[in-house]
Amino acid sequence: MTTVEPWPVGVVALVVVLGVVLLAALLIVLVPVSTGGLGPRPKPARDYADAMARFEAIAAAEAPVCNPAIHSLLLSHGEPTRRVYVFIHGTTNSPRQFEELGRLLHARGHTVYIPLMPRHGRRSMRLAELRGLRAEELRDYADAAVDLASGLGQEIVAVGISGGAAVVGWMGQNRAEMHTALLLAPFLGVRRVSPAVGTAMMNVYSRMPSVNLEDPLEPRRDWVYRGQTTRALAETLRIGRALFRQATAAPPLASHLILLTTARETQVANGATYRLAALWWAQGANVIADEFAPELEIPHNAIDPAADPAKKAIVYARLLELLGETP
Repeated sequence: MTTVEPWPVGVVALVVVLGVVLLAALLIVLVPVSTGGLGPRPKPARDYADAMARFEAIAAAEAPVCNPAIHSLLLSHGEPTRRVYVFIHGTTNSPRQFEELGRLLHARGHTVYIPLMPRHGRRSMRLAELRGLRAEELRDYADAAVDLASGLGQEIVAVGISGGAAVVGWMGQNRAEMHTALLLAPFLGVRRVSPAVGTAMMNVYSRMPSVNLEDPLEPRRDWVYRGQTTRALAETLRIGRALFRQATAAPPLASHLILLTTARETQVANGATYRLAALWWAQGANVIADEFAPELEIPHNAIDPAADPAKKAIVYARLLELLGETP
């Protein structure tokens, strides 16, 4: 009778370790990161004075840690106005992304508020500043923006781009104070990546230490973190996934919702934007979905201070039209 020699203890230990590592890897990749607990926590300003006091507190908190040229911006008229514009810049960018458009609308008599995203605009201007970013911070940031704007006027109109558009989508879904939410090139999925793979990326990037994704081809701009981080990508996707879950369960609370994409998109998944529009339509919401035609060659970020002025003018004109602003 042939006897089977037992495996050496070292081999058995190695197999066990490899099995544990494989199981842990599968759990990291396949078990969805929670999007629960990302509902609203409203604390709207009581009046104009309360809103201004909140902004002064924000400015005081930013002063010691932020680049002096990058900070939250409030353009007021000394009293409440009928319409308040809240602009939410893209991930790694800053309020300067929307400053030109904001000043144009301020000159038309509107109040304009452009809050700095969490962990952005720091003095180091390094991507590493984003390594601790969480979707909960983006939720609190969105709530705080609507809360402050509530004391500045009657109609809150929020406009966001890319990752900022995902935040504006959350605002439109969750806050009844919102009149209009406009999502420009929203980052709700990665271009040419299926939803399943995108979910796996979100799971991994949210759980693992953040990695800087430097882009040597990206031009240096004094107001932007250069490149991207896996943590910022994942946590922006998390708040987007929370938005999808919420939109499936209940109608959005904003009166008007506008989604604007470009056919020349190179970074985000337009298909994810169309799926969100479909969910909102199914809930009976007032939704407009529009897209820049391919022949216009509008890139993902055509409103940056460094963007092509001709392309920027096309985008501004469409935004103003969709928002009901006269030329």
